[in-house]
Amino acid sequence: MANQESSYRQIFKTTSIFGGVQVFSILISIIKSKVIAILLGPAGIGLYGVLNSTIEVLKSITGFGLGVSAVKEVSEAAATEETTRISHILKTLRRWVYATGIFGFLLTLLLAPQLSQWTFGDESYTWAFRWLSVVLFFSALSSGQTAALQGMRQVAYMAKATMCGAFLGLCVSIPMYYWLGYQGVVASIIISSISTLIFSSLFARRIKQVTVQQSYKETFKQGIGMAKLGLAMMFNSVLTLLVTYAIKAYISRVGGIDDAGIYQSAFAIAEGYFGLMFAAMIVDYYPRLAAINQDNRLLGNEVNKQAEVGLLIAFPCIIIALFFMPIGIRLLYTKEFMSSVKCINWAMLGNLFKIGSWAMGYVLIAKGKSKLFATTGVVFNSIYLLISIYGYRLYGIEGIGMAFFIYYIIHFAGVFLICSYLFKIHYKMEFLYLFVIILSISIIAFFLQGLANPWIKYSTAFVLSILSLYISYRQLDKRLDIKEFINNKLRRK
Repeated sequence: MANQESSYRQIFKTTSIFGGVQVFSILISIIKSKVIAILLGPAGIGLYGVLNSTIEVLKSITGFGLGVSAVKEVSEAAATEETTRISHILKTLRRWVYATGIFGFLLTLLLAPQLSQWTFGDESYTWAFRWLSVVLFFSALSSGQTAALQGMRQVAYMAKATMCGAFLGLCVSIPMYYWLGYQGVVASIIISSISTLIFSSLFARRIKQVTVQQSYKETFKQGIGMAKLGLAMMFNSVLTLLVTYAIKAYISRVGGIDDAGIYQSAFAIAEGYFGLMFAAMIVDYYPRLAAINQDNRLLGNEVNKQAEVGLLIAFPCIIIALFFMPIGIRLLYTKEFMSSVKCINWAMLGNLFKIGSWAMGYVLIAKGKSKLFATTGVVFNSIYLLISIYGYRLYGIEGIGMAFFIYYIIHFAGVFLICSYLFKIHYKMEFLYLFVIILSISIIAFFLQGLANPWIKYSTAFVLSILSLYISYRQLDKRLDIKEFINNKLRRK
């Protein structure tokens, strides 16, 4: 029982720390989006989203997945507590990210005319992509520094680096939108990548190292293992980004740049902002699974614990968001973005299924099933692309939200069947019971949020919000004894 409680506390602790960091990053993004919306309108938001998506795809392709795969190598070296071995791994990592950064920079520079043509239908944004090529270099170096910090379990340093980088990027970006207009979007993306690199480098330098001699042949040989593991991760990541890019490009061509801006704003909230939970959990969840990947019983326990904590943290957020999203849209953007509300509401329900499928899906990575992971990535991403385009053609922006909801039901069922058949890993009854209750209340909120009478609507919102908070608190308290958890923290201070 004590071990169970300790495990839940570790999950909650890591999620809390990085949840706070992600909330801060979200506030920065909100301010940035609000400034763009006011100064440049939906077209500015659309331009920012399309350019960012293109760069993200290129970063994934040219980065070889080292930002993720290197964490495993660094963690294994850190477990030995041998400074020399750690230094060798970090030197290998630095050399590889320099190489991938230069590769990304040159590739983007050369393909700038084609990228503009593919993305916008003409070559008017060629110079924008040429300027953005430097982002590939800076981001590669940043990913290496972050992987080093994560592998060394330097949670506090990672948090500080993320927050400081985001804040500096915002402070310098805002004047760019005012002075440069649409050109300020490009400048903002470049500045953000530089600020991220500055602070990730500052904190990564605090890792204890010694000077080691290493030939480039040794660097290649040692780094190829990271690259092989990273390629499987990269493949799936690129597929996901390509699908997102394709959807945005399709919307911008068929519905125009304004519709692309509405879509960008909707998913910045429904998936991007909500992704704070996934970003917070991944810091500790993947290393934990990788450490016990040979024991299916322990893997099943960790999957269910992570999924339960994820659901309980998300539950009140989803209920509150369903009722107050129209107000949130006006605060975050402008009234021109109100058509995104229905899309967001559908996606909020989809996020419940995403939590369960995400927790189970990481078993494939922890098991090292790279071919299976890549295959399922192709199948699932193809399904998502098709139903998203079909949903947009039928119902516009709302149809994209419907597609997200349907897709994650399919993903939830598919990943469960794969892990159940291959590894005998199942969702436990405690999780399924919790999931059914939370989903049922969320569906009720989904339909009641459309009530015309504001008194009934917001009275219902108050009751369901309190109910969701009560259920989440009670269930979390059963698992980790919140009062004792807080008291322990206070006693340490």
